[in-house]
Amino acid sequence: MRAPSWLVGLLIAAAALLTPTAALAHATARVSEPPAGATVATAPDEVRLVLSAPVEDEFLTLRVTTPAGDEVSGGSRRDPFDPRAILAPVAVPAGTDGLVVTWRVLSRDGHATGGVYGIGIGAPAPDTGAVASPVRSDLVPFGVLARLLMLVAPLGLLGLIALAAGVVGPAVVAGGIGPPGESPSVRASVRARAAEAVLGATHGWWRAWYALTAAWALALVLVPVAALWALREGPGGLGDLLGGTSLGDAWRLQLAGLVVTAVAVLVARRATGPGGLPDAPLAAVGLAFGPVAALYAISASGHASTGGDRTLNIGIDLLHNVATAAWIGGLLGLAVLVSPAVAALGADDRTRLAAAVVVRFSALALTAVAVLVVTGVYRALAEVSPDDLLDTGYGRALLVKLGLFAVLLVGGAYNRMVVHPRLERAALGLDPDDRGGAAALRVSVRAELVAAGVLLVAVAVLISLAPPG
Repeated sequence: MRAPSWLVGLLIAAAALLTPTAALAHATARVSEPPAGATVATAPDEVRLVLSAPVEDEFLTLRVTTPAGDEVSGGSRRDPFDPRAILAPVAVPAGTDGLVVTWRVLSRDGHATGGVYGIGIGAPAPDTGAVASPVRSDLVPFGVLARLLMLVAPLGLLGLIALAAGVVGPAVVAGGIGPPGESPSVRASVRARAAEAVLGATHGWWRAWYALTAAWALALVLVPVAALWALREGPGGLGDLLGGTSLGDAWRLQLAGLVVTAVAVLVARRATGPGGLPDAPLAAVGLAFGPVAALYAISASGHASTGGDRTLNIGIDLLHNVATAAWIGGLLGLAVLVSPAVAALGADDRTRLAAAVVVRFSALALTAVAVLVVTGVYRALAEVSPDDLLDTGYGRALLVKLGLFAVLLVGGAYNRMVVHPRLERAALGLDPDDRGGAAALRVSVRAELVAAGVLLVAVAVLISLAPPG
């Protein structure tokens, strides 16, 4: 079977953006005492690093050795007065002219970061360039893929539900959009044909649902594997990762969400029959619960959780994700459900159903865009300054995201200002020549899905990077 063009576009974008480069490097320690690379007159009795985000107690390493490799540090720990700082006591033998500091942390937003540097004692600092390569999450080959799947799955699932329950279901019940004064019998006849066409297209909706659920399950496997790979830990570290870190808390909540979703699917399929669409309110709420829980887990364990006003930032980030699901996930629903349903109808019914769907989806999309703009601006201002946009990998990835968002806005504006009026005029019988709007809608939706797929890859890159300190 020939792959859809939007899927091909997504894979090409993923191949380009998943390639690790120096531009995607994580932030290093912001402050070190004594300073990295400095020469001090006397040996320190403690080494302290301040990082750009709060760190976990698990997987924390701060090791100080002589240039010959003899360890001179005691147990490393997090500073009890600063969750962003780590420290270790040092007992340096007399005559030592340098120290090598090796550190590694897992930040609360899931980024593994580490490095090595030298300190001179009455002499130049030791050269540590060849001692070890730095610990960085973005160097894990499949790390961005894992986060992409973890993000795309709940977004797509929630969008499918929003489209089925909030757009397609009401459009079918209304019998599409028809001319004024139409008899109830005609509307009932159109309603029956539209319902039959949608019922015949639900297999595509359910296939998309199961594919996204499988992607979610795969992400639950890849995320901890990627984290342990970045930390250079073996399978023995899995218990500490999933049981003692914020990433593990999010993973468990996402697993619970997946289980709830699976149970809700069984209930919904039993209630609607083998080919039914879960557009009833109770079924929609049950199916939406798991994806919303997963999106909350992403917000509560990501960048929004590490700054000031944690509760407010998590709430705003969750609202941003839900709005993304309504818009982009809704586009997926248009492609897999509405397009084949509309194609199965005759010309008049096709125009009526397409017009009713576009009118309702336009209202949903406009609301989502308004929420995205407000919440996106707030979160961007909280994470980056104007100078960071060009000087950091995170800032450049954010610019890519904003550019793709602008492309999506253009596509949405085309639908709202061109396709929407054409379909509505034709459905109302004002201009039969506008019946070609249904074909224009299919082309527009596919183009928007390509841009949306690339946008989600850019977002996955963003959440895989540490914001500027």
